[in-house]
Amino acid sequence: MKYKVTTEQKEYDIEVVPQGASFKVRVGKSPDIEELDVDFHTVGQGSVHSMLVNDKSYRVIIDKKMHKHAVYTRRHRFEFNVEDERTFLMRSLIAGSGAKAAGEVKAPIPGLVSKLLLQEGDTVNQGQGVLILEAMKMENEIKAPMAGKIKKFHVQGGKNVEKGQPLFVVEP
Repeated sequence: MKYKVTTEQKEYDIEVVPQGASFKVRVGKSPDIEELDVDFHTVGQGSVHSMLVNDKSYRVIIDKKMHKHAVYTRRHRFEFNVEDERTFLMRSLIAGSGAKAAGEVKAPIPGLVSKLLLQEGDTVNQGQGVLILEAMKMENEIKAPMAGKIKKFHVQGGKNVEKGQPLFVVEP
């Protein structure tokens, strides 16, 4: 499985490959890939874990909230976001669908508009869901790029759309 891991300073490409009871973890992009042998076990109940990374032992506590993680060792605290490759791609595509000056939002990928969550004239907050686009066997919430009002829908529920097709317009 591939992941994007982001800290305050850097973004990492991570690939986790199961190998029996342990994992091979590849960090980075070719040709600069670091490979780690990782053995990972939960200790008792809850969030305490024992990790063996390249034969070095760590006892860690993992605090996970959605994509945000905090890992505590004896002396350090690490905070980072984790997204699987598919989620990262969808977020990038949706962000890239972009709002133009008038707030027009286009389909980031082809799919089926399964549901309109709002109506024309409704007030919307930045980041609020406006419609559901089914694509790649996933329901993707398309969000408002800015606060304002839904000026116009260019689509209807139950209709297919192509990549780049206008979906709706938000006016400030």
